[in-house]
Amino acid sequence: MQRLLRSCSLGVPVLAALLLLGGCRSGREQEPAGRPVNVVLVTLDALRADHLGCYGYGRPTSPRIDDFARTATLYRRAFAASPWTLPSHATLFTGKYPFEHGARTFPTEAPGNNANPLDPEQLTLAEVLTDSGYRTAAFVANIAYLARRWLLDQGFEVYEPERLRAPELNQRVFAWLESHAQEPFFLFINYMDTHRPYNATPREGFLDPPAVLDDGELLDRLYAAVMPGEGPIPQDLVQQVIDQYDTGVANVDEGIGDLLDELQRLGLAERTLVVLTSDHGEYFGEHHLVEHSKDIYQEALWVPLIIREPGQRLGRISDTVIAGTDLPGMILAACGGEAAARHAFAFPDRPGQHPVLAENYYTRDKDLFNPVWGHRFQRVRMALIDWPWKFILSSDGRDELFNLVEDAREARNRCESEPDIVAACRDRIARFGAERKQATRQFVQPPMTEQEKAQLRSLGYVTP
Repeated sequence: MQRLLRSCSLGVPVLAALLLLGGCRSGREQEPAGRPVNVVLVTLDALRADHLGCYGYGRPTSPRIDDFARTATLYRRAFAASPWTLPSHATLFTGKYPFEHGARTFPTEAPGNNANPLDPEQLTLAEVLTDSGYRTAAFVANIAYLARRWLLDQGFEVYEPERLRAPELNQRVFAWLESHAQEPFFLFINYMDTHRPYNATPREGFLDPPAVLDDGELLDRLYAAVMPGEGPIPQDLVQQVIDQYDTGVANVDEGIGDLLDELQRLGLAERTLVVLTSDHGEYFGEHHLVEHSKDIYQEALWVPLIIREPGQRLGRISDTVIAGTDLPGMILAACGGEAAARHAFAFPDRPGQHPVLAENYYTRDKDLFNPVWGHRFQRVRMALIDWPWKFILSSDGRDELFNLVEDAREARNRCESEPDIVAACRDRIARFGAERKQATRQFVQPPMTEQEKAQLRSLGYVTP
């Protein structure tokens, strides 16, 4: 409560908060005075932006999301704060970078649990909106790193982690919406259909032949072939895994369509802010990597971000570079009214007005202690994105610089040819870090139960 009282005392005018979304007001009808704005925040776990039609993908994976984007604002340059679930979601909830909120991996001498939960002292968007009179609920399919032990449930009245595919998860969501349709609410939903094991349930007319339904066997084969970090990439196997992944995209797309239909049926669509994004992407052999959490190249960082404000009619495309840290402030600004006026500075980052960083600390135990490729991940990596440049500062001295317009696949390291840009990026990272308070607390977590270990194993987070 003291954290909330401190943010309330700042007294930021509502107009200043509302201006944070800038041009998104065009194409929108004026909301009736005094009517609260509901919020639905959706993360599609492990969804790459470039596997959606509205981001240029050739396959028809996302007809419902594409339709949604036509009456929303699509951000073409949105980046996750980290290439895996826990730190990225902690950023989405707090508006802080992993080095600030501390919910990240740390080095250990032996396999175990090498990640911190979110510090209870951190202020979350759910806490702010609960304090502002919103009903708050979270329905999450990631039962591993969105489980309650990681303390991302702070501020939510209802927090239900259960490994469900989109249709079953939607049943829980729709029942809650039905009960709270007349109250202002903040609803967070995490879908897992695009996360191992991909939801490759066949869809009529989507792929011919349909993707293999094998509960991760092809992905395991690709992992073993690629992760040693050398040798040719088996492209036939890559395509089979992508077929599974794309089927998962198509399946969750249907679930998103059902969610939007339900908001319409309940009469909520016109007064609800809908934010659709992802916590990170996925590798399919690029940079000799598979899945996520291992490094901070674009395949793991470039995420979709599509926002539709209440009453918005016209689609809009923004090239503003967006960080995960921006989302809480943007959501709060759109809420307006008392919530924005009392708490706008609780999340001080603003789109396009600060460095965009992404961080990865070593990696999870599964890879860090692998005898074949664990040596690849004995390092801390931080990326600074200053469009079109992306600079990766690496604790092992293997820094990298890429021009993302000329070299979207990050194949040509420009560090030697652009020493002035490298020096400026290093200086900017150092100055930014010095200005912010770094998290230093390390939590001792209780040992995982056998059930929790099994859940991690089922999602590919630990070796079988």
